[in-house]
Amino acid sequence: AACAIVTADHARAETAAISRAFGRKRQLLLDGLRALGVTVDIEPEGGFYVWGSVANLPAPLNTGMGFFRAARAEKIITVPGEFFDVNPGKRRIGRSSRFRDHVRFSFGPEESVLHTALVRLERIVAEARG
Repeated sequence: AACAIVTADHARAETAAISRAFGRKRQLLLDGLRALGVTVDIEPEGGFYVWGSVANLPAPLNTGMGFFRAARAEKIITVPGEFFDVNPGKRRIGRSSRFRDHVRFSFGPEESVLHTALVRLERIVAEARG
């Protein structure tokens, strides 16, 4: 029974549907992050992550760790950029990570979850701006 639905046409249709769904979520997150003041230099072309700089946000949101902590308090998970900084042998002792002001955001969750997260992030940024 499974073989009947695993056709080239079915595979193309499923691929197109997935692409459309993730494309909408990708654009939703990109637009929302930019409205908050997050800088996205290169839009994602694959996967489901957006890499953005929070350097222009008010403190303490202007570092990956500061943003992560504030977002986590609102039940939003982001990943500080410095977690992706490869520093074998800890050779850069005394210098901060080159990704200190970056955050990785995912547009993998459902659209409703992304909407909720963006509303909460908007509130966090507004409060930090005073």
